[in-house]
Amino acid sequence: AWTTEAFKKGLISEKDTMVKPEWGDWKTYIEMVKYLVTQPNDFYKTLAMGVKKASEVYGGSEFALVFGGNEMPGYHTGPGAHIGYLIGLRHSHLDNAGYSIDQKYIGKEYPQPRKLIDELIEEEAWRQVLSSLVVCFFSRGVYKPSTVSRALEPLGLKMSEEELRKLGLEIYKEKLKLKLRLGYSPEDLKPPKRIFETPSPFGNISEDYVKEALNYYKEKILNLLST
Repeated sequence: AWTTEAFKKGLISEKDTMVKPEWGDWKTYIEMVKYLVTQPNDFYKTLAMGVKKASEVYGGSEFALVFGGNEMPGYHTGPGAHIGYLIGLRHSHLDNAGYSIDQKYIGKEYPQPRKLIDELIEEEAWRQVLSSLVVCFFSRGVYKPSTVSRALEPLGLKMSEEELRKLGLEIYKEKLKLKLRLGYSPEDLKPPKRIFETPSPFGNISEDYVKEALNYYKEKILNLLST
């Protein structure tokens, strides 16, 4: 998508792409995927490093849908999805299911930024337990804390719901510490401009809302890591 728009806006040429990218022309996109693998020129070598790198070299960062260096999945459901991509430990929609939180609030009053961050981190912390148990997230609705606690008993593991949630939060904190040691900086988190230009089920997403949420996230993780 980034390559097609960059091509149409003249930021790159056919000399770079070796084909003429066009919306809906899947045959051309298949060829481009092959070029991403073989990397026959500097453009594809750069693009293979991700859209973040490509937009830094060729321009078009305003429509480069990148979150923490990871490209966006196909969910544009509201603030929860995009903030979730930004703050997720892997910058994945599966980290905290912000899209699912968005869906929960359709037709209802949307939470304030701080409450949304609290919900996202609570969900991501709990998912540390589910992923440790190798639970498929499609079935996450079945594996409530009470169910997990009961399911562990026959294995000789007696853990209360509270203990499970505490363990999940500790795992979350350890992963966050590792990211910080490896160079992650919450200050670098910036939402792509394009998400504010395309209406979601809640209308256009507010830049101020996202900014307030990210500021609270930085404050919250500092407090978490100090305890």
